[in-house]
Amino acid sequence: MVLNIISRQPCWVSSVTLTEVEGKLVGRGQFTHGQVHERYIKLLSLLTEVPFDARCRERAVFYYARKSPYNLSLGDVACLGTAEALSMDVLTAERGWQAIPDLPIKVELIR
Repeated sequence: MVLNIISRQPCWVSSVTLTEVEGKLVGRGQFTHGQVHERYIKLLSLLTEVPFDARCRERAVFYYARKSPYNLSLGDVACLGTAEALSMDVLTAERGWQAIPDLPIKVELIR
């Protein structure tokens, strides 16, 4: 499903989200930094990495201030803030995101 979606339309990913994912994979001992980097090269042939700039940060603050009821990580709020800044929908496995009220973006679940 994910490959089908990201191969048919332009998709972006926040640099903060990539940082969190890599940190978790390396930190858990599942992959080395080099192994993650090799996979990122393949992934970034389908996605565009978006720097976490002031526009993204300004929107992410809203989600960060409300992170506890929705169990949002810093990577989660960066993703939501970046999506809002770019006026893009979100593709996620995080079911809790659909419970966030009044989202100005669409949340599409991958599972």
